Amino acid sequence: MKPWIAVRVLLSVLILATVSQAQVASNPTVAQHIVTLSFNSAVMQTAEAQRELGALQAKLAPRQAQLQSLNNEVETLRKQLADAGDKLSDTDRETRERSLGTKEKELERQAEDFRNDSQNESQQVFQRVAQKVYAFLQTYSQQHGYSAVIERGSDAVPVVWYAAGNLDITDELIKAYNAQSPAGPAALPNAPRGGTSATPTHLK
Repeated sequence: MKPWIAVRVLLSVLILATVSQAQVASNPTVAQHIVTLSFNSAVMQTAEAQRELGALQAKLAPRQAQLQSLNNEVETLRKQLADAGDKLSDTDRETRERSLGTKEKELERQAEDFRNDSQNESQQVFQRVAQKVYAFLQTYSQQHGYSAVIERGSDAVPVVWYAAGNLDITDELIKAYNAQSPAGPAALPNAPRGGTSATPTHLK
């Protein structure tokens, strides 16, 4: 099980025993305060995650530019070969096709390496920040007297089929985490939001 999935599972059954059980023991009629949270979304929208993903994009930018250049070269060779038609001798055509095949394989290899590296590194960013957010959530929940925090999921993949909107603490948690984080709530780079990958869309 992937770490962030395990975190979501833990969140869906999180019972803050120290606070809620003590309250119930001292006052059996105390109301239980249950809230919902979209954990992945919260993690990805923190200033810390956004800045780290922005730095990752900057780090990978030269490789992305190299891939684009190689892709343009492949497209040019394909067009030249197609435009030549029957004008080429068998030897020339074979030479050009061999050159094109070599470039295509190189492009495929580099693109796969780029996808793997960018996905792995963006997942590492997510996991690092997710661990901090999860730890912060424990203290935050105790301070606010929550009895349970339930993973809400997303609109596309809901975990809870219905919950009143005023029960969701995702935005509040993000603001609170940013306020105590060294990254702070400053202006952010245009890093991807949502999901666990920073892979450029044209290479997904």
